[in-house]
Amino acid sequence: MRIYRLAVLACLALIVLHVQAQDRNLQPTRPNIIVLLADDLGYGDLGGFFGGNAHTPHINALAAEGMLFTDFHSNGAMCSPTRAALLTGRYQQRVGIEDPLAGDWQQKGVGAIKGIACENVYSAPTMADYLKRAGYATAFFGKWHLGNHPSANPLHFGFDEFRGLTSGDGDYFTKLDRHGYPDWWHNKQLHFQKGYTTDVITDNAILFIEKHKNQPFFVYLAHLGVHFPWQSPADAVLETRVEGNDYTSSLPGPSSKLGPHSPAEVPNALIAMIEALDHNVGKLMNYLKAAGLDQNTLLFFTADNGQYLRYQGNTWPEVGSNGLLRGEKADLYEGGHRVPSIAWWPGNIAAGSRSEATLASFDLLPTFLELTGQPLPDPEGADQLDGQSFVPVLLSRDTMPERILFWRTPEAIAVRQGPWKLLEDRNKGKLSLYNLQNDLGETRDLKAAYPQLVTELIHVRNTWELEMDGTK
Repeated sequence: MRIYRLAVLACLALIVLHVQAQDRNLQPTRPNIIVLLADDLGYGDLGGFFGGNAHTPHINALAAEGMLFTDFHSNGAMCSPTRAALLTGRYQQRVGIEDPLAGDWQQKGVGAIKGIACENVYSAPTMADYLKRAGYATAFFGKWHLGNHPSANPLHFGFDEFRGLTSGDGDYFTKLDRHGYPDWWHNKQLHFQKGYTTDVITDNAILFIEKHKNQPFFVYLAHLGVHFPWQSPADAVLETRVEGNDYTSSLPGPSSKLGPHSPAEVPNALIAMIEALDHNVGKLMNYLKAAGLDQNTLLFFTADNGQYLRYQGNTWPEVGSNGLLRGEKADLYEGGHRVPSIAWWPGNIAAGSRSEATLASFDLLPTFLELTGQPLPDPEGADQLDGQSFVPVLLSRDTMPERILFWRTPEAIAVRQGPWKLLEDRNKGKLSLYNLQNDLGETRDLKAAYPQLVTELIHVRNTWELEMDGTK
Protein backbone atom coordinates (compact mmCIF):
# COMPACT_ATOMS: atom_id res chain seq x y z
CA MET A 1 0.00 0.00 0.00
CA ARG A 2 2.89 2.34 0.87
CA ILE A 3 4.49 1.70 -2.51
CA TYR A 4 1.14 2.43 -4.16
CA ARG A 5 0.84 5.76 -2.31
CA LEU A 6 4.38 6.73 -3.31
CA ALA A 7 3.57 5.91 -6.93
CA VAL A 8 0.45 8.09 -6.78
CA LEU A 9 2.38 10.97 -5.22
CA ALA A 10 5.06 10.65 -7.89
CA CYS A 11 2.43 10.79 -10.62
CA LEU A 12 0.84 13.84 -9.02
CA ALA A 13 4.22 15.54 -8.83
CA LEU A 14 4.82 14.86 -12.53
CA ILE A 15 1.40 16.28 -13.37
CA VAL A 16 2.12 19.45 -11.37
CA LEU A 17 5.49 19.87 -13.08
CA HIS A 18 3.84 19.36 -16.47
CA VAL A 19 1.17 21.95 -15.73
CA GLN A 20 3.78 24.40 -14.49
CA ALA A 21 5.80 23.86 -17.66
CA GLN A 22 2.72 24.46 -19.79
CA ASP A 23 1.97 27.61 -17.81
CA ARG A 24 5.52 28.85 -18.40
CA ASN A 25 5.02 28.24 -22.10
CA LEU A 26 1.81 30.25 -22.07
CA GLN A 27 3.46 33.06 -20.08
CA PRO A 28 6.83 33.69 -21.77
CA THR A 29 9.48 35.68 -19.94
CA ARG A 30 9.42 39.36 -20.74
CA PRO A 31 11.12 39.88 -24.08
CA ASN A 32 13.63 42.32 -25.41
CA ILE A 33 11.69 44.67 -27.69
CA ILE A 34 12.65 46.17 -31.04
CA VAL A 35 10.33 48.47 -32.99
CA LEU A 36 11.46 48.89 -36.58
CA LEU A 37 9.58 51.74 -38.25
CA ALA A 38 10.01 52.23 -41.99
CA ASP A 39 9.25 55.64 -43.48
CA ASP A 40 6.78 56.09 -46.37
CA LEU A 41 6.64 52.35 -47.06
CA GLY A 42 3.55 51.53 -49.11
CA TYR A 43 1.29 48.49 -48.85
CA GLY A 44 2.40 47.47 -52.35
CA ASP A 45 6.10 48.33 -52.10
CA LEU A 46 7.43 45.07 -50.65
CA GLY A 47 7.81 41.77 -52.43
CA GLY A 48 6.22 38.55 -51.21
CA PHE A 49 2.69 38.88 -49.83
CA PHE A 50 2.46 42.55 -50.80
CA GLY A 51 3.26 41.92 -54.47
CA GLY A 52 5.74 44.74 -54.99
CA ASN A 53 8.63 44.87 -57.44
CA ALA A 54 11.34 45.11 -54.79
CA HIS A 55 13.24 41.94 -53.88
CA THR A 56 12.73 41.67 -50.11
CA PRO A 57 13.76 38.16 -49.00
CA HIS A 58 14.62 39.16 -45.43
CA ILE A 59 11.33 40.92 -44.71
CA ASN A 60 9.59 37.96 -46.35
CA ALA A 61 11.52 35.68 -43.96
CA LEU A 62 10.43 37.86 -41.05
CA ALA A 63 6.83 37.15 -42.04
CA ALA A 64 7.49 33.45 -42.67
CA GLU A 65 8.94 33.10 -39.16
CA GLY A 66 6.37 35.36 -37.49
CA MET A 67 2.92 36.91 -37.88
CA LEU A 68 1.89 39.09 -40.82
CA PHE A 69 -0.88 41.64 -40.26
CA THR A 70 -3.18 42.44 -43.17
CA ASP A 71 -5.23 45.18 -41.43
CA PHE A 72 -2.62 47.16 -39.47
CA HIS A 73 -2.74 50.95 -39.67
CA SER A 74 -0.56 53.92 -38.88
CA ASN A 75 -2.42 56.34 -36.64
CA GLY A 76 -1.48 59.17 -38.94
CA ALA A 77 -1.18 59.53 -42.68
CA MET A 78 2.10 61.43 -42.37
CA CYS A 79 5.29 61.29 -40.29
CA SER A 80 5.01 63.19 -36.98
CA PRO A 81 1.42 62.26 -36.02
CA THR A 82 2.07 58.52 -36.26
CA ARG A 83 5.29 58.81 -34.27
CA ALA A 84 3.50 60.70 -31.51
CA ALA A 85 0.74 58.07 -31.30
CA LEU A 86 3.18 55.16 -31.39
CA LEU A 87 5.29 56.48 -28.52
CA THR A 88 2.40 57.55 -26.30
CA GLY A 89 -0.28 54.91 -26.96
CA ARG A 90 -2.70 57.77 -27.49
CA TYR A 91 -4.34 59.54 -30.38
CA GLN A 92 -1.90 62.13 -31.67
CA GLN A 93 -4.62 64.76 -31.25
CA ARG A 94 -4.17 64.46 -27.48
CA VAL A 95 -0.49 65.25 -28.01
CA GLY A 96 -1.26 68.22 -30.25
CA ILE A 97 0.58 66.87 -33.31
CA GLU A 98 -1.92 66.31 -36.11
CA ASP A 99 0.31 67.44 -38.98
CA PRO A 100 4.04 66.94 -39.69
CA LEU A 101 6.21 69.27 -37.65
CA ALA A 102 8.16 71.86 -39.57
CA GLY A 103 11.91 71.45 -39.86
CA ASP A 104 12.65 75.18 -39.59
CA TRP A 105 15.74 76.16 -37.64
CA GLN A 106 16.31 79.29 -35.59
CA GLN A 107 20.05 78.78 -35.73
CA LYS A 108 22.46 75.93 -36.33
CA GLY A 109 21.66 73.11 -33.90
CA VAL A 110 18.68 74.89 -32.34
CA GLY A 111 15.40 74.20 -34.07
CA ALA A 112 11.90 75.60 -33.71
CA ILE A 113 10.33 75.17 -30.27
CA LYS A 114 7.19 73.48 -31.62
CA GLY A 115 7.24 69.78 -30.85
CA ILE A 116 6.43 67.02 -28.43
CA ALA A 117 8.12 68.98 -25.62
CA CYS A 118 5.72 71.94 -25.76
CA GLU A 119 4.49 72.74 -22.26
CA ASN A 120 0.86 72.86 -23.35
CA VAL A 121 1.01 69.60 -25.25
CA TYR A 122 2.28 66.56 -23.44
CA SER A 123 3.87 65.43 -20.21
CA ALA A 124 2.67 61.81 -19.79
CA PRO A 125 5.04 58.81 -20.12
CA THR A 126 6.26 57.46 -23.46
CA MET A 127 6.92 53.86 -24.43
CA ALA A 128 10.57 54.34 -23.51
CA ASP A 129 9.65 55.83 -20.13
CA TYR A 130 7.55 52.78 -19.21
CA LEU A 131 10.17 50.27 -20.35
CA LYS A 132 13.01 52.14 -18.66
CA ARG A 133 11.08 51.99 -15.39
CA ALA A 134 10.82 48.23 -15.88
CA GLY A 135 14.60 47.91 -16.05
CA TYR A 136 15.10 48.06 -19.82
CA ALA A 137 18.06 49.75 -21.48
CA THR A 138 16.45 52.08 -24.03
CA ALA A 139 17.74 53.56 -27.27
CA PHE A 140 16.45 55.51 -30.23
CA PHE A 141 18.20 55.36 -33.59
CA GLY A 142 17.00 57.15 -36.71
CA LYS A 143 14.43 59.80 -37.57
CA TRP A 144 12.82 61.52 -34.59
CA HIS A 145 10.61 64.21 -36.24
CA LEU A 146 8.92 65.11 -32.97
CA GLY A 147 10.62 68.45 -32.54
CA ASN A 148 14.15 69.58 -33.29
CA HIS A 149 14.60 72.01 -30.41
CA PRO A 150 16.93 70.71 -27.64
CA SER A 151 13.93 70.47 -25.31
CA ALA A 152 12.44 67.86 -27.66
CA ASN A 153 15.52 65.63 -27.65
CA PRO A 154 14.70 61.89 -27.29
CA LEU A 155 16.80 61.78 -24.10
CA HIS A 156 14.00 63.74 -22.42
CA PHE A 157 11.49 61.05 -23.33
CA GLY A 158 12.89 57.92 -21.74
CA PHE A 159 15.74 57.03 -24.08
CA ASP A 160 19.21 56.34 -22.68
CA GLU A 161 20.90 56.86 -26.03
CA PHE A 162 20.03 58.71 -29.25
CA ARG A 163 21.78 58.70 -32.60
CA GLY A 164 20.09 60.10 -35.67
CA LEU A 165 18.26 63.07 -37.13
CA THR A 166 15.57 65.25 -35.63
CA SER A 167 14.05 66.72 -38.81
CA GLY A 168 11.72 65.14 -41.35
CA ASP A 169 14.38 64.28 -43.92
CA GLY A 170 18.11 64.41 -44.43
CA ASP A 171 20.60 63.59 -47.12
CA TYR A 172 21.48 59.89 -46.81
CA PHE A 173 25.21 60.62 -47.12
CA THR A 174 25.97 64.15 -45.86
CA LYS A 175 23.28 64.02 -43.11
CA LEU A 176 22.22 67.61 -43.96
CA ASP A 177 18.55 68.59 -43.68
CA ARG A 178 16.62 70.35 -46.43
CA HIS A 179 17.73 73.76 -45.08
CA GLY A 180 21.38 72.84 -45.46
CA TYR A 181 22.02 72.38 -41.72
CA PRO A 182 23.84 69.39 -40.19
CA ASP A 183 21.27 67.13 -38.55
CA TRP A 184 22.92 64.02 -37.18
CA TRP A 185 23.20 63.72 -33.44
CA HIS A 186 24.73 61.62 -30.72
CA ASN A 187 22.61 62.35 -27.70
CA LYS A 188 22.64 66.18 -27.41
CA GLN A 189 25.60 66.93 -29.67
CA LEU A 190 25.89 67.13 -33.43
CA HIS A 191 28.07 64.17 -34.41
CA PHE A 192 28.44 63.18 -38.06
CA GLN A 193 28.64 59.49 -38.96
CA LYS A 194 29.88 58.47 -42.37
CA GLY A 195 27.85 55.98 -44.39
CA TYR A 196 24.43 55.41 -45.93
CA THR A 197 21.78 56.35 -43.37
CA THR A 198 19.90 53.03 -43.49
CA ASP A 199 23.15 51.13 -42.81
CA VAL A 200 24.30 53.50 -40.08
CA ILE A 201 21.02 53.26 -38.16
CA THR A 202 21.18 49.47 -38.13
CA ASP A 203 24.84 49.35 -37.17
CA ASN A 204 24.19 51.72 -34.26
CA ALA A 205 21.36 49.47 -33.05
CA ILE A 206 23.50 46.32 -33.20
CA LEU A 207 26.30 48.02 -31.24
CA PHE A 208 23.82 49.08 -28.55
CA ILE A 209 22.28 45.61 -28.30
CA GLU A 210 25.70 43.97 -28.07
CA LYS A 211 26.55 46.30 -25.20
CA HIS A 212 23.29 45.65 -23.34
CA LYS A 213 22.48 42.06 -24.30
CA ASN A 214 22.79 40.84 -20.71
CA GLN A 215 19.82 42.96 -19.60
CA PRO A 216 16.41 43.61 -21.15
CA PHE A 217 16.63 46.18 -23.94
CA PHE A 218 14.20 48.31 -25.95
CA VAL A 219 15.45 49.65 -29.27
CA TYR A 220 13.36 51.91 -31.49
CA LEU A 221 14.76 51.99 -35.03
CA ALA A 222 12.93 54.72 -36.91
CA HIS A 223 14.47 54.40 -40.35
CA LEU A 224 14.58 57.36 -42.70
CA GLY A 225 14.29 54.84 -45.51
CA VAL A 226 12.44 55.15 -47.79
CA HIS A 227 11.51 58.83 -47.35
CA PHE A 228 12.94 61.35 -49.83
CA PRO A 229 15.51 62.45 -50.80
CA TRP A 230 15.29 59.39 -53.01
CA GLN A 231 18.89 58.13 -52.81
CA SER A 232 20.04 54.54 -53.05
CA PRO A 233 23.33 53.25 -51.62
CA ALA A 234 24.86 53.58 -55.09
CA ASP A 235 24.04 57.28 -55.28
CA ALA A 236 27.02 58.43 -53.22
CA VAL A 237 28.69 59.29 -56.53
CA LEU A 238 25.83 61.64 -57.45
CA GLU A 239 25.34 65.18 -56.20
CA THR A 240 24.58 65.38 -52.47
CA ARG A 241 23.61 68.30 -50.25
CA VAL A 242 26.13 70.99 -49.36
CA GLU A 243 26.04 72.80 -46.01
CA GLY A 244 24.56 76.30 -46.28
CA ASN A 245 22.55 75.62 -49.43
CA ASP A 246 18.76 75.50 -49.48
CA TYR A 247 17.03 72.28 -50.54
CA THR A 248 13.37 73.14 -50.05
CA SER A 249 12.41 73.13 -53.72
CA SER A 250 10.16 70.29 -54.88
CA LEU A 251 11.09 70.77 -58.55
CA PRO A 252 13.65 68.57 -60.31
CA GLY A 253 17.14 69.99 -60.15
CA PRO A 254 20.22 70.38 -57.95
CA SER A 255 18.30 72.20 -55.19
CA SER A 256 15.46 69.69 -54.92
CA LYS A 257 14.57 68.25 -51.52
CA LEU A 258 13.60 65.06 -53.38
CA GLY A 259 17.12 64.04 -54.36
CA PRO A 260 19.37 63.87 -57.42
CA HIS A 261 17.18 61.75 -59.71
CA SER A 262 14.92 62.81 -62.52
CA PRO A 263 11.24 61.87 -62.16
CA ALA A 264 11.66 58.95 -64.56
CA GLU A 265 14.48 57.51 -62.44
CA VAL A 266 12.65 57.67 -59.10
CA PRO A 267 10.78 54.30 -59.22
CA ASN A 268 14.01 52.33 -59.69
CA ALA A 269 15.84 54.41 -57.08
CA LEU A 270 13.01 53.72 -54.63
CA ILE A 271 13.22 49.97 -55.27
CA ALA A 272 16.96 50.10 -54.50
CA MET A 273 16.18 51.96 -51.26
CA ILE A 274 13.59 49.34 -50.26
CA GLU A 275 16.07 46.58 -50.97
CA ALA A 276 18.68 48.37 -48.83
CA LEU A 277 16.13 48.47 -46.01
CA ASP A 278 15.47 44.76 -46.50
CA HIS A 279 19.19 44.02 -46.41
CA ASN A 280 19.41 45.77 -43.04
CA VAL A 281 16.45 43.83 -41.66
CA GLY A 282 18.39 40.70 -42.59
CA LYS A 283 21.55 42.03 -40.95
CA LEU A 284 19.65 42.63 -37.70
CA MET A 285 17.91 39.22 -37.79
CA ASN A 286 21.19 37.44 -38.44
CA TYR A 287 22.88 39.24 -35.54
CA LEU A 288 20.05 38.36 -33.12
CA LYS A 289 20.22 34.71 -34.14
CA ALA A 290 24.02 34.54 -33.94
CA ALA A 291 23.97 36.19 -30.50
CA GLY A 292 21.30 33.79 -29.25
CA LEU A 293 18.86 36.64 -28.66
CA ASP A 294 16.16 35.77 -31.18
CA GLN A 295 14.14 33.47 -28.89
CA ASN A 296 13.66 36.26 -26.37
CA THR A 297 13.32 39.26 -28.66
CA LEU A 298 10.06 40.62 -30.05
CA LEU A 299 10.69 42.59 -33.23
CA PHE A 300 7.78 44.56 -34.65
CA PHE A 301 8.15 45.87 -38.20
CA THR A 302 5.75 48.53 -39.48
CA ALA A 303 5.61 51.92 -41.27
CA ASP A 304 4.60 55.46 -40.38
CA ASN A 305 2.19 55.90 -43.31
CA GLY A 306 1.53 54.85 -46.88
CA GLN A 307 3.61 55.60 -49.95
CA TYR A 308 3.48 58.45 -52.42
CA LEU A 309 2.01 57.32 -55.72
CA ARG A 310 2.94 60.65 -57.27
CA TYR A 311 4.32 63.85 -55.86
CA GLN A 312 2.71 67.23 -56.52
CA GLY A 313 0.48 66.01 -59.31
CA ASN A 314 2.27 65.62 -62.60
CA THR A 315 5.61 67.07 -61.46
CA TRP A 316 6.70 63.67 -60.14
CA PRO A 317 4.16 61.39 -61.84
CA GLU A 318 5.27 58.02 -60.43
CA VAL A 319 6.90 57.07 -57.13
CA GLY A 320 5.88 53.87 -55.29
CA SER A 321 2.91 51.56 -54.73
CA ASN A 322 0.12 50.98 -52.25
CA GLY A 323 -1.02 47.87 -54.08
CA LEU A 324 -4.80 47.53 -54.42
CA LEU A 325 -5.43 50.34 -51.93
CA ARG A 326 -6.83 53.68 -52.96
CA GLY A 327 -4.98 56.84 -52.09
CA GLU A 328 -1.48 57.69 -50.92
CA LYS A 329 0.50 59.35 -48.15
CA ALA A 330 -1.46 62.22 -46.52
CA ASP A 331 -4.80 60.70 -47.64
CA LEU A 332 -7.28 59.02 -45.34
CA TYR A 333 -8.13 56.45 -47.96
CA GLU A 334 -6.58 53.12 -47.03
CA GLY A 335 -3.47 53.82 -49.09
CA GLY A 336 -2.57 56.59 -46.68
CA HIS A 337 -2.59 54.56 -43.47
CA ARG A 338 -2.91 50.78 -43.99
CA VAL A 339 0.70 49.67 -43.77
CA PRO A 340 2.76 46.46 -44.01
CA SER A 341 3.36 45.10 -40.49
CA ILE A 342 4.97 41.96 -39.07
CA ALA A 343 5.60 40.64 -35.55
CA TRP A 344 8.58 38.28 -35.08
CA TRP A 345 9.29 36.41 -31.85
CA PRO A 346 10.59 32.90 -32.59
CA GLY A 347 9.22 30.21 -30.31
CA ASN A 348 6.39 32.42 -29.07
CA ILE A 349 4.60 33.71 -32.17
CA ALA A 350 3.50 30.93 -34.51
CA ALA A 351 5.65 30.89 -37.63
CA GLY A 352 3.82 31.72 -40.84
CA SER A 353 0.74 33.00 -39.03
CA ARG A 354 -1.46 35.76 -40.36
CA SER A 355 -3.86 38.10 -38.58
CA GLU A 356 -6.77 40.12 -39.93
CA ALA A 357 -7.18 42.00 -36.63
CA THR A 358 -7.73 45.73 -37.10
CA LEU A 359 -4.81 47.30 -35.24
CA ALA A 360 -2.95 50.60 -35.17
CA SER A 361 0.36 52.12 -34.08
CA PHE A 362 -0.93 53.16 -30.66
CA ASP A 363 -1.71 49.53 -29.79
CA LEU A 364 2.01 48.75 -29.45
CA LEU A 365 2.50 50.52 -26.11
CA PRO A 366 -0.28 48.70 -24.18
CA THR A 367 0.89 45.44 -25.77
CA PHE A 368 4.41 45.99 -24.46
CA LEU A 369 3.09 46.91 -21.03
CA GLU A 370 1.23 43.60 -20.81
CA LEU A 371 4.22 41.61 -22.06
CA THR A 372 6.48 43.20 -19.45
CA GLY A 373 4.01 42.70 -16.61
CA GLN A 374 3.19 46.37 -16.12
CA PRO A 375 -0.32 47.57 -15.27
CA LEU A 376 -2.15 49.74 -17.77
CA PRO A 377 -2.69 53.36 -16.70
CA ASP A 378 -6.02 54.34 -15.18
CA PRO A 379 -8.48 54.62 -18.12
CA GLU A 380 -9.99 57.68 -16.45
CA GLY A 381 -6.66 59.21 -15.47
CA ALA A 382 -4.38 61.77 -17.07
CA ASP A 383 -2.18 59.05 -18.59
CA GLN A 384 -5.05 57.09 -20.15
CA LEU A 385 -4.23 55.09 -23.28
CA ASP A 386 -6.35 54.96 -26.42
CA GLY A 387 -4.62 51.88 -27.81
CA GLN A 388 -5.36 48.32 -26.70
CA SER A 389 -3.07 45.37 -26.06
CA PHE A 390 -3.08 42.70 -28.75
CA VAL A 391 -1.10 40.10 -26.80
CA PRO A 392 -3.91 37.52 -27.32
CA VAL A 393 -3.56 38.01 -31.08
CA LEU A 394 0.21 37.52 -30.91
CA LEU A 395 0.35 34.50 -28.63
CA SER A 396 -2.90 32.64 -29.22
CA ARG A 397 -4.14 34.07 -32.55
CA ASP A 398 -7.24 35.32 -30.76
CA THR A 399 -9.45 38.18 -31.94
CA MET A 400 -9.65 41.77 -30.71
CA PRO A 401 -12.77 43.13 -29.01
CA GLU A 402 -14.93 45.33 -31.20
CA ARG A 403 -14.03 49.01 -31.13
CA ILE A 404 -14.22 52.15 -33.24
CA LEU A 405 -11.07 53.78 -34.63
CA PHE A 406 -10.53 57.32 -35.89
CA TRP A 407 -8.13 59.15 -38.19
CA ARG A 408 -8.02 62.90 -38.68
CA THR A 409 -5.88 65.34 -40.63
CA PRO A 410 -6.53 69.06 -41.12
CA GLU A 411 -8.18 68.14 -44.42
CA ALA A 412 -10.16 64.96 -43.69
CA ILE A 413 -11.57 62.65 -41.04
CA ALA A 414 -12.37 58.92 -41.06
CA VAL A 415 -14.10 56.54 -38.64
CA ARG A 416 -13.87 52.74 -38.80
CA GLN A 417 -16.31 50.28 -37.21
CA GLY A 418 -15.90 46.64 -38.21
CA PRO A 419 -15.77 46.57 -42.01
CA TRP A 420 -17.42 50.00 -42.31
CA LYS A 421 -15.47 53.18 -42.92
CA LEU A 422 -16.97 56.66 -43.08
CA LEU A 423 -14.67 59.19 -44.74
CA GLU A 424 -15.18 62.92 -45.10
CA ASP A 425 -13.03 65.12 -47.32
CA ARG A 426 -13.59 68.44 -45.60
CA ASN A 427 -11.89 70.46 -48.31
CA LYS A 428 -14.33 69.14 -50.91
CA GLY A 429 -17.29 68.70 -48.56
CA LYS A 430 -17.57 65.07 -49.67
CA LEU A 431 -18.83 62.26 -47.43
CA SER A 432 -18.39 58.57 -48.37
CA LEU A 433 -19.18 55.19 -46.79
CA TYR A 434 -17.26 52.05 -47.73
CA ASN A 435 -17.42 48.39 -46.77
CA LEU A 436 -13.76 47.37 -46.67
CA GLN A 437 -14.53 43.68 -46.41
CA ASN A 438 -16.17 43.74 -49.84
CA ASP A 439 -14.42 46.75 -51.33
CA LEU A 440 -10.86 47.17 -50.10
CA GLY A 441 -10.14 49.59 -52.92
CA GLU A 442 -12.87 52.00 -51.71
CA THR A 443 -14.54 52.24 -55.08
CA ARG A 444 -18.24 52.01 -54.10
CA ASP A 445 -19.80 54.72 -51.96
CA LEU A 446 -22.67 53.12 -50.00
CA LYS A 447 -23.90 56.09 -47.94
CA ALA A 448 -27.21 56.30 -49.82
CA ALA A 449 -27.97 52.64 -49.04
CA TYR A 450 -27.19 52.90 -45.30
CA PRO A 451 -28.41 56.30 -44.05
CA GLN A 452 -28.91 55.11 -40.45
CA LEU A 453 -25.37 53.78 -40.23
CA VAL A 454 -24.04 57.07 -41.62
CA THR A 455 -25.96 58.98 -38.95
CA GLU A 456 -24.62 56.74 -36.18
CA LEU A 457 -21.02 57.01 -37.38
CA ILE A 458 -21.28 60.79 -37.69
CA HIS A 459 -22.51 60.94 -34.11
CA VAL A 460 -19.62 58.88 -32.67
CA ARG A 461 -17.17 60.81 -34.83
CA ASN A 462 -18.44 64.15 -33.55
CA THR A 463 -18.28 62.91 -29.96
CA TRP A 464 -14.68 61.80 -30.47
CA GLU A 465 -13.74 65.16 -31.96
CA LEU A 466 -15.17 67.01 -28.99
CA GLU A 467 -13.05 64.87 -26.70
CA MET A 468 -9.88 65.27 -28.74
CA ASP A 469 -10.34 69.03 -28.99
CA GLY A 470 -10.86 69.32 -25.25
CA THR A 471 -14.44 70.55 -25.35
CA LYS A 472 -15.98 67.48 -23.73
